[in-house]
Amino acid sequence: MNKKDTIILSGGGTGGSVTPLLQIYYELHNEFDFLFIGTYSGLEKGIIKKEGLAYSAILSGKWRRYFSLKNLVDIFLIFLAFWQSLFLLLKIKPKIIISVGGFVAVPLSWAAWVLGIPSIVHQQDVLPGLANKLMSKTAKIITVTFPEAKKYYGSKARWIGNLGPDLNNFKFNKNEILDKYQLNNLRLPLIIIIGGGTGSSFLNKLTAESLEELLLVSKIIHISGSTERDIKGNEDIDYENYLKLEFINHPDLLALMSLADLVVSRCGLATLTELSFFKKPTILIPMPDSHQEYNAQEFEKKEAAIILDQKKLNSDDFIKEIKLILNNDELKNKLSQNIFQVIKNGNHEMTNLIKEIINNKK
Repeated sequence: MNKKDTIILSGGGTGGSVTPLLQIYYELHNEFDFLFIGTYSGLEKGIIKKEGLAYSAILSGKWRRYFSLKNLVDIFLIFLAFWQSLFLLLKIKPKIIISVGGFVAVPLSWAAWVLGIPSIVHQQDVLPGLANKLMSKTAKIITVTFPEAKKYYGSKARWIGNLGPDLNNFKFNKNEILDKYQLNNLRLPLIIIIGGGTGSSFLNKLTAESLEELLLVSKIIHISGSTERDIKGNEDIDYENYLKLEFINHPDLLALMSLADLVVSRCGLATLTELSFFKKPTILIPMPDSHQEYNAQEFEKKEAAIILDQKKLNSDDFIKEIKLILNNDELKNKLSQNIFQVIKNGNHEMTNLIKEIINNKK
């Protein structure tokens, strides 16, 4: 039996940079061998190992665009990570490297360029982050979720949309999910509140302040993130229609999304893509003064979600907006149809692009 060609996937820092890479693995694991390269202790390590995907760790530094003594240490870490990457790539001999961001991938992409190994960088957000800017210098192609992002990368850019669940093949045991998440006797609309991969202190506080009234009109599953993000004094909230989870595995999250009547979320692109593909009526609360605000603007321009400004938001307004959507079928249908139009499914284009580059290397 001939040995399969190897594809390296790399990223980390948040789950949002990992889930699109996993979609590539799902699409192509029967045709290629895969190795994921991440950090020694990042969030991505646990996610990847649960998938049964081979994992290797390298050192990771981060360049801060402000004065910090940590930059001196991290320059040294990046230098060491480059040499780690070089030796690892010489051993593995991959055909291509694909990253969706994260500083761990930067020295890897530079080492790949030195060895003549092609790389693809996928830009999810509207605005490029520093890691992707650095990798774009050596990448063969930069794929982007939004056509507006092409201007940052010139002739290397290709608009494909984003990578996410293939709804034609998405299946789950509905009765099992209903039982697992206490939804068997669901008579009220289901709301999912997601604070992102590490949680959101603001959303946790807002949810706690709004619960009593919201639970009169809905069932809520609240994914709060780590206990560091939790609000002291609300640990023991216990309502019949409320389920709080620190974390949830990704297949179960997708299943719950598909069942939800409304989702409240931050504006990480991986989650936004899933909401778009699932046609979910959504309230978005972007992290202030961050790239998430630009992501939210893309949805606001297309009237595809209700966007709320964290700096001006209180529990009364939050409750009002939720009730407005739940009680207005016309608005729910409009949001559902519009959100589906925001992000193109790029799964097919990405897999074709990968195969094209690998075949041209042979």
